Amino acid sequence: SQTQVDALKLAGVVSDDDSIRHYFQERSIETITEIETLQALSRHEGFMPCEGYQLEPSEDGLGFDIYMLSPYRRSLERQFTKRPFTQLDAINLGMDICSALMACRRNGFLFVNLKPNNIYLTPNGEFKISDLGFLNMGNLKYATIPSQYISDYTAPEMKDAFATPNTSIDIYALGAILYSVYNGGVLPSVDADVPPAPQYADEELAAIIV
Repeated sequence: SQTQVDALKLAGVVSDDDSIRHYFQERSIETITEIETLQALSRHEGFMPCEGYQLEPSEDGLGFDIYMLSPYRRSLERQFTKRPFTQLDAINLGMDICSALMACRRNGFLFVNLKPNNIYLTPNGEFKISDLGFLNMGNLKYATIPSQYISDYTAPEMKDAFATPNTSIDIYALGAILYSVYNGGVLPSVDADVPPAPQYADEELAAIIV
């Protein structure tokens, strides 16, 4: 958008149309790399691929539009509103997403965009991740989390624009999701050093989640 372009000019990142075009081209390549990472990880446990993608120059010729094609899937967020979660649902959710995050890490990435609307329930009852949010673990000390990946499930320290990502942020996000499942949709307070136990979890599960 023009607002983005103006902000980049003000920050001295770009100066003319060529540098603007080059900047957005680099960002587009990064996004395509993330899509290709999703496609590769979908061969492992816990991830679902998109069916196709396309990169097109925007109408003004400066930026790019990226399209991803996926079949309709019911997200975890929609699943919450469709019917109550059972104890078995919640246990399977935790195990399935742990498996996905382990596969992600084994391949050298964190998934820094974990939230209920990025998790989908498959027809055979598995919970899988299908979205972008991959961060190379080898680049953590030079990286920041893009603003579009910040949510209520993001570790509080990562909401500082200058914070350096750490390897616990995916664990926090999954913990926050499970806390919400076992606490009537209410997330833990970020102001508490140790949040109270989620009200519907048994003692053992509550200890794990907290």
